Amino acid sequence: MNTVFKVLLLSLLITIGCGKAKSPTGGPEDKEPLKIESIFPEAYKSISEKEIEIYFNKEIDQRSSQSAFRFYPPIVDFETKIDDNKINLLINEDLIENRNYYLTISRVLKDTRNNLLENNVTYTYSNGKLQNSRLFGDIIYQKDEDQVLDIRLILLDQDSITVFVKNFSGHFYDIDALEHRPYIIRSYIDKNNNGRYDIEKEPYFEKFIDSLRTEKADIFLTYVDTSRVVTQRASAISDNLVLVTFSEDLARWDSLSIMIEADSSNCSFYNTVLEKDKISIITAKHDTLDYRISFFNLLDLNNNITPVSRISFKGSTRQDTLNLSILDSSPKNGSTVKDNRPEILVRFDKIVLEKDIIASLKENETNRFVALEVIESDSYNALFKPQNSLRNFNSYTFTLSEQTRDFNGNKLIDDLEINFMVTGE
Repeated sequence: MNTVFKVLLLSLLITIGCGKAKSPTGGPEDKEPLKIESIFPEAYKSISEKEIEIYFNKEIDQRSSQSAFRFYPPIVDFETKIDDNKINLLINEDLIENRNYYLTISRVLKDTRNNLLENNVTYTYSNGKLQNSRLFGDIIYQKDEDQVLDIRLILLDQDSITVFVKNFSGHFYDIDALEHRPYIIRSYIDKNNNGRYDIEKEPYFEKFIDSLRTEKADIFLTYVDTSRVVTQRASAISDNLVLVTFSEDLARWDSLSIMIEADSSNCSFYNTVLEKDKISIITAKHDTLDYRISFFNLLDLNNNITPVSRISFKGSTRQDTLNLSILDSSPKNGSTVKDNRPEILVRFDKIVLEKDIIASLKENETNRFVALEVIESDSYNALFKPQNSLRNFNSYTFTLSEQTRDFNGNKLIDDLEINFMVTGE
């Protein structure tokens, strides 16, 4: 009997266990996305109390919340406490006075039935007075067919750290409640919905905003041209000069930034000189670190635009102490000129700023000095022109003083003198 009883009991337990493993029958499958119903404090309010309370339409999956929340400026020490459909964010570190804070809740957040948050959402808060600068502009498409698609706009700070991501559509965008500081605006159309920009398939735009109070910045969504400008190499000539070489001659560029790769901190620059396919950049003193230069909206001579081009280089501590040299000059010494206001060109081996040029022009017959204007400088060339017409059949001496120096203070070894006679037309 005992054996029969044990067999029957075991069969009953197996039957009950199997019955529990079956999925419940009836009722539609829950496919409704997770949605935010309310948030406290409301957007644009203060978070000086360092707590944010968010209510959703359904119960939250606790594991997905671990990477769903992001603050800018970065807040590292904060907790998430979940109670059914409510999340409390508790900030455990001091906030920066009079800064805007941007809370982004991403679509990795989901409910207990694996339904994702409907959209990425960003809320703007403040600690102190809310800064309310604005960025807006037209959205211009290279291809008409793209006008019906959503545009992803990524706003970054000057160190290339993401502030927030927003989606727009149509022909205009408008962002408010921004801080008065430099930004990088980056935009593209994610045609294949893979969450990243595919350079060969999708249109793109990027621009550095120098100063932001109320600024209009149009977005030009263009495709990469196969003949686009390529940054070929960059090298540190000295501890404050970088030379960048491109695949072809350039017409211009919108802006550039230089960052230290290790920590994305900014490296200042003071002057740039474009000569055909090369750009020389006078920078702040750098060290033997890895740096990255970003050029925005490079335009070649055929009007092809490269939205952004980046290249890295190793910094140098080598100081430039060599004397400034003259490579060429015109007119030649002892020549005649027909123009009564001739241009006098001096080409140097290094960049010379206008404030460091000492030059004069004298009429030899009378020993009178003639006023000169500098019409090109802050480059490898200095171009001069008399402010008034010179007299025919008189001789003149142009003198560039040995006290003229390059941007590092290295002087010429000797004066340059050019004697010429004006013959008129």
